[in-house]
Amino acid sequence: MRAYGHVNNRRARLPEIGATFHLEQKDSGWISRPFRYAGPDEEPFSSQGKRPSPGRLAGVPAADSLPRDAFLYTAPGKTGKYTIEARTRDNRARVQIEVTPAAPSHRVAETTSFGPESQARDFYRDLAEHYAPLICQETWFDPKADFLARFDYDGDWRGDNNWDHLYQGSSQAYVYYAAMETPTHYFLVYNFFHPRSYSDRCGTPRACRENDNQGLILTIHKDGSKYGRLQVVETLADNNIYSYTADPQIREGAHRIDGQLKLWRDSSPIVFVQSGQHSVHGAAHPDHSRFSVERMDFTASTGVTYRYAGAAARPAHANDRGVSYELLPIAEHWWPRATTSVGLDSGAFDDYFRYAPFGHRPHAAADEIAGAFQGRKFGADPGRPFWSWHDTLTLTRRLLAIGQLGMDPAYAVFVNLRFPSGAPFSLSYTYNPYLEASGRRDAVTAVSRARSAEPEVGAATPVAQGDRPAPPRAERQLLSPPAEKPHYKLKEKHGQLEFHARVDGVAFLFIRGDQIEVEYAGGRPMDEIRYRFSQPLPAEELDEVKLEDVDGRGSVRLLEWPNSGNQYQAKIRIQDLKPGAAPYRFKLVWKR
Repeated sequence: MRAYGHVNNRRARLPEIGATFHLEQKDSGWISRPFRYAGPDEEPFSSQGKRPSPGRLAGVPAADSLPRDAFLYTAPGKTGKYTIEARTRDNRARVQIEVTPAAPSHRVAETTSFGPESQARDFYRDLAEHYAPLICQETWFDPKADFLARFDYDGDWRGDNNWDHLYQGSSQAYVYYAAMETPTHYFLVYNFFHPRSYSDRCGTPRACRENDNQGLILTIHKDGSKYGRLQVVETLADNNIYSYTADPQIREGAHRIDGQLKLWRDSSPIVFVQSGQHSVHGAAHPDHSRFSVERMDFTASTGVTYRYAGAAARPAHANDRGVSYELLPIAEHWWPRATTSVGLDSGAFDDYFRYAPFGHRPHAAADEIAGAFQGRKFGADPGRPFWSWHDTLTLTRRLLAIGQLGMDPAYAVFVNLRFPSGAPFSLSYTYNPYLEASGRRDAVTAVSRARSAEPEVGAATPVAQGDRPAPPRAERQLLSPPAEKPHYKLKEKHGQLEFHARVDGVAFLFIRGDQIEVEYAGGRPMDEIRYRFSQPLPAEELDEVKLEDVDGRGSVRLLEWPNSGNQYQAKIRIQDLKPGAAPYRFKLVWKR
């Protein structure tokens, strides 16, 4: 829209601010929030008789003061003529748009498409599905840059061509996730990847970047139910954390509480993702969200709502609803490439660094890890995976180091917020593939606010509740091989391990090749152990790994499936919390 008026008795173009746009007919399409027109425009604005201010040339405002006088119109899926009205304080105009199949198409054909994911089923995958968020993704003048994507959406693992490949790359929707576990909590980290972070002022420093990755961290209390109870959601918005709680007993710590959680279908957090910059907030946040949970609609622009449904669908347009997304495990897709030369050689990652946590916390599972996705547009390597996220406030106060927010979520949320008095809160991981000694019960376990003296946040790691001495570090034991000589079927595509034992407590099994190591986290050692391999577990990427024929009074879960990041070992947890030993059996089956 261009606005004109009379200045000194001459017709002139006015730098009107605050233009609004309206559709005159019902169900006639959708209008984005306004933006600064970025196309060729040589017609000067009137300075209204005043000398141009600094930064203005020939009466044209500087880039940061140009009026947001443009919008993107998304047409409905039916033919017809639709009228749009533009208004400013003193001007009003209408334009009519015809929607017809005869109109030329300027859409670039997508050259990449992804089929169904082949994945092993494990408890952490089920947990991630259960709490998978409802994502309210606002769209702006470049909606495909706002659509959720996977890093290799263009068919390759290079990060420095993702900006240029936006339109021919796939618009199928994916969300990356990571899972961790302590004796008292589960933690889920969801990553929303976009090939572009864009703006209508890309000439301004840090306004645009290649590869954008922001998201949220869930803290889930293990209350005895299958999936636990969601307590906290922390969202990342350009190096700032916002906290939303479902437990009124949780109080602010290093961070304040920004609002209450809003859930969809009782378990999925509803989050708002800003268009362009892709900051993430709780959908009900009064200051940052442009989405109405009550009306389930965007309040100031167009947008797409995404829900988890186990398939990677494409949005039909910039204001689509209920688009299905697929989940991708970071431990398999990103992490192996970020800890070896594979990522560097492929051009996926860059900016390698040594993770240096505060609070005497565990270090990373690798000496050096990639700090950023490789990108070159509008600056080098600005987009970061979750293991190098940081929060400005806690980093400045030296409470949480770069990466500690996502790598060590138990410690980070314990720093950020204060949990109910007397409730145990463990800082020791039974599963965290991103930190050293993951799956081991190290010296520090539960923390309780009921103690008379609280530990100083960011200082030495708290000790066990009641200041009990630390248990000894668990050690792995190699199980004796079966008495009978195995007859392997090495040419078969399918393989399996049959396992039987009596278990009292918690045991972790580490399977590599045709050997099994066991690590105990409580109770007595297993007895009556019998097992048989049809072939050794291959040291290669597998199409499928899963548990079958599981029997036992407690739980048996596949925690890790073989991949290059764990030297192709499978990790299984058998957990029996009732008194005495009980028999367990299962089959671990795989497919090449």
